Amino acid sequence: PGHKVATPNMLPPRRDMGKRRSRGSQRTALFVSVIVAAMNGGNAEVAEVTEVTEVTVSCAGLPTFPGGCNPDVVVGACFSTEANVNWACGASVNTDCRRVRLPPGQSHRPNLRRNYDGYCSFRETVTRTSSTATSSTATRTSSTATSSTATTITTTLTSSSTGTTSTTSSTVTRTTTLPHPPPRSPVARHGHLRVVGNQIVGEHNQSVRLRGMSLFWSQWGGAYWNEETLRWLRRDWGIELIRAAMGVEPGAYLEHPKREMRKVKRVVWAAHQLGIYVIVDWHDHHANQHTPQAKRFFNEIAKTYGHMPNVLFETFNEPTWQSWSREVKPYHEEILKVIRRHSQNIVIAGTPTWSQDVDVASTERVDGGNIVYTLHFYAATHGQYLRDKAKSALDRGVALFVSEWGTCEANGNGGLNFTESKKWLDFLAEYNVSDANWAVNDKKESCSALQPGAATNGHWRPKDLTRSGRWVRRSLRIDANLWRWPENPENETEVNGTMNGTEANPTSFTTSESPSDDQDSPHLTSTSEADRRLHFSDVDLPDAPMFASSVAGRCRAAAMIGLGLLQFL
Repeated sequence: PGHKVATPNMLPPRRDMGKRRSRGSQRTALFVSVIVAAMNGGNAEVAEVTEVTEVTVSCAGLPTFPGGCNPDVVVGACFSTEANVNWACGASVNTDCRRVRLPPGQSHRPNLRRNYDGYCSFRETVTRTSSTATSSTATRTSSTATSSTATTITTTLTSSSTGTTSTTSSTVTRTTTLPHPPPRSPVARHGHLRVVGNQIVGEHNQSVRLRGMSLFWSQWGGAYWNEETLRWLRRDWGIELIRAAMGVEPGAYLEHPKREMRKVKRVVWAAHQLGIYVIVDWHDHHANQHTPQAKRFFNEIAKTYGHMPNVLFETFNEPTWQSWSREVKPYHEEILKVIRRHSQNIVIAGTPTWSQDVDVASTERVDGGNIVYTLHFYAATHGQYLRDKAKSALDRGVALFVSEWGTCEANGNGGLNFTESKKWLDFLAEYNVSDANWAVNDKKESCSALQPGAATNGHWRPKDLTRSGRWVRRSLRIDANLWRWPENPENETEVNGTMNGTEANPTSFTTSESPSDDQDSPHLTSTSEADRRLHFSDVDLPDAPMFASSVAGRCRAAAMIGLGLLQFL
């Protein structure tokens, strides 16, 4: 959209260089082929250098805001992950989309590139064939596989001993849609998660505890559902997990399903690029009354993103007074059937009484594997009695997940109790239970992490955070090894002090304990990598394994020799 199509009349006149180009191409092909044959240790007179085929991204795995292409009509498109940018529908696999300019006035962030991000295909397999003139007696077949993305690349070269034409065919078979997570990020370290007993374990077969934040209801807090916010939370707060609490009602998914789905996909996309886990949450108190809508929602999410290691499903935020055995458990099992058609990732199952009755759920479990049970607490309301219920469930061998908790009262407002909050976090650490704090939002209430009017793209100063936000940020940074709890007992009383209208600052620290807010978090080594991926910079990381060092050395040496010889042609 917004681009002219080049016609023959628009192209500059060309001189007849056919013979000269033919002789030059033959000489170049001759020397390159000799070099390649020598490297391979063969006795062929001439071989051919195969052009690398770029792995194609699947359009189905990208946030379609606004997209606008009809997959029944076009094969692919030049896509952009910028909001409000139309895709260039109808592009082919040979189109260099990174050189195609965005339509004027459609890019709202001036720090990003002005071109499309790349090419995506609506098909699963992309094949490219090219022909060059050589004289060869060699036949070679090579294949490359990358296990982490399940991508297979096969290249076949066949030449006739007497002919002058060889054909190179490169076939890329895709089984995934997105690139690797950034190195050393949580997803890169742990991979796909699964449930073993009452623990969540990673691909390394070790227990995993994730810490992070929950976004606010999407229909009211959607301004913070963007890449910049997540990038800042990862970079400055050290989060490993983000919860996308998609509102169902009122004024949310039931009335505006496409709008709310776009928000969820935007968060899932950004989380993958940052290498953090994301909970896709059906944020509803009456989900058992909206089973058909929930099935459609989770079918689309699981089908599109269920193969990704960082996506977790939360099927019922907080049942209220519904019966576990007659209403909540049957609902979970219905949704689980839909999800399991496409994904074996962890499912987080809400429990009755605002996700507190985990002990009840542990006695009559949901039928299926990779299931954890939701525990929610608010420190100024819920104390030891709820920890006892959680301990009872853990002792029965079920895994728990605190997908929402607050430092305030259960209504999201009122006094803050950091003493009880610290007890809760110690309990979760002891039993290796993951958690997400409520909530990234600027609503004027105690449990909001942000002051009213805080920027919607991160970069928050201490004055932009609420008391709860400062305390939670500090707790997350400590667990991310950005600094430790203060050893000074005087500071410890401030950290653990109950705050019910007092002026005690739970996050006060000395200069030596806290790096400057202007500094990047030095221990989050994946941050710059995640930033590069989110901004689609020109520095692209390979998704396929490199050759062995000896082979790479031979290639470099041969290339240098070849370039030197070409100077004499």
